[in-house]
Amino acid sequence: MNKNRKEKSITMNRREFVQGTCLGIAFLATPSWIRPALAQTPTDSLLNYDAIGLAELVRTKQVTPKELVEATIRRIEALDGKINAVVTRTFEQALEAAEKVDLEAPLAGVPFLLKDNIDIAGVRTSNGSAFYKENIPTVSAPMVKAQEAAGLIIIGKTNMPEVGLIPSTESTFLGACHNPWDLGFSVGGSSGGAAAAVAAGYLPVAHASDGGGSIRIPASCCGLFGLKPSRRRMLPGSSDQTEYMVDNCVSRSVRDSALLFSVTQDRSPDAPFKPVEFVTGPSKRRLKIGLCISDHFGKKPHQDVQKVIETTAKLCESLGHTAVKTEYPIDGVEFETSFLAIFSEKISKLVAAAKAKTGKPAAESGLLERFTIDFEAKGRSLGSDAIEKGHKYMDTAGMKVAHWMQSLDLILTPVLTTPPTELGYLFDPTRDYEVISRRVFDYLAHLPIENALGLPAMSVPLGMSSNGLPIGSHFVAKAGDEKTLFELAYELEQAKPWAKLWAPNSVKAKAV
Repeated sequence: MNKNRKEKSITMNRREFVQGTCLGIAFLATPSWIRPALAQTPTDSLLNYDAIGLAELVRTKQVTPKELVEATIRRIEALDGKINAVVTRTFEQALEAAEKVDLEAPLAGVPFLLKDNIDIAGVRTSNGSAFYKENIPTVSAPMVKAQEAAGLIIIGKTNMPEVGLIPSTESTFLGACHNPWDLGFSVGGSSGGAAAAVAAGYLPVAHASDGGGSIRIPASCCGLFGLKPSRRRMLPGSSDQTEYMVDNCVSRSVRDSALLFSVTQDRSPDAPFKPVEFVTGPSKRRLKIGLCISDHFGKKPHQDVQKVIETTAKLCESLGHTAVKTEYPIDGVEFETSFLAIFSEKISKLVAAAKAKTGKPAAESGLLERFTIDFEAKGRSLGSDAIEKGHKYMDTAGMKVAHWMQSLDLILTPVLTTPPTELGYLFDPTRDYEVISRRVFDYLAHLPIENALGLPAMSVPLGMSSNGLPIGSHFVAKAGDEKTLFELAYELEQAKPWAKLWAPNSVKAKAV
């Protein structure tokens, strides 16, 4: 009797501790798709666990961090020759780190991959470009330090296009990343290597960043959950988070993203938003959702995409939410021109650096892709006042959208205008800029506006194309309202579980 009382006391103390922290946790909210695995031998069924589930196995000493790292290494070595998701391997460092993990950390011992645009001390950050092939930082980004403090073990870096400029993970320097759902198709970009690694089952969650759709695009293409935070919400990572680029992750489960989001937020006194603590499930609140099918040019998406978005709207309505048809108050031509002007200014510094480094024009330096150089030239051709005009337009657009969204809780749009494209469609060095840029801007037409205005948005894997490729549904919230997005994501995950679906070229399907 005394023994039972003591055991109960220990359990309750731990439960109270967990619920009382911002890391609120793991086994207290195990999703239904994981529960059957809990009765199995953990080492035989690690693929049935998300990151939080794996950390709980570590905490309860059913598996060691080293065993998790070794399992991940085996998966990468078995499959990545075909997928090309992991471009830098830090396996030895990971095995050493596995011996030093704080077992009480919220994600203790969970293997993790960084996109190749965020710094970790002593490991190359290439940004997908030959220009940065010798770039080895000496200091880790604050976000990486927070990820490691949460117990994550960095095992390498993932593929991306040059400086994240195109929405497909293809480059001359790092090569193409292949979609686990069909190796001839793109994983999207620019966080494509991260999404491919998770979709292939190497691990359950990976770092990603988004400057114009780069979390949401690969999440959609690979059948994953991906949330882009509000501007300035997160700790400095691949950027300082003050402009268009923000960092977070892609994951198989909503709760992995929610927990990692909670521990990598900027909690400093200067942070513009009150921290969102770990969101552990859906809300009873019913939402008014604006449904936007057409893009900012008035064009409707591919029929497969339209069908998925309309089905998602009906799913939301079946759950008690309200969906109303509406249109973004944005002029496509004005927005695209402004976006190009602002982004090309950042690229101009890179083009100038390539010229200075080699003493040759950027096109002859051998350090930059043709599209990168042409993109900068196109932006420069808009005129010296284009950047100032671009920023003014974005300010005006932000006020219009904020006013428009006052009567709405969320917006629902396509992530992309078509299902995943074949490799080579969005990256083709033989094609003129006008051809590729038109393909690029048309493909991601719904996405850069959220970066420009600093709004949070997510891709939720709720559909498939007629040829068996994933199609995400895109939800947008008001600035700082990630909580509503996570709550709805949990509800959609329960209504239409996606984690049980595995790509044909994944660890699960190949029985690695």
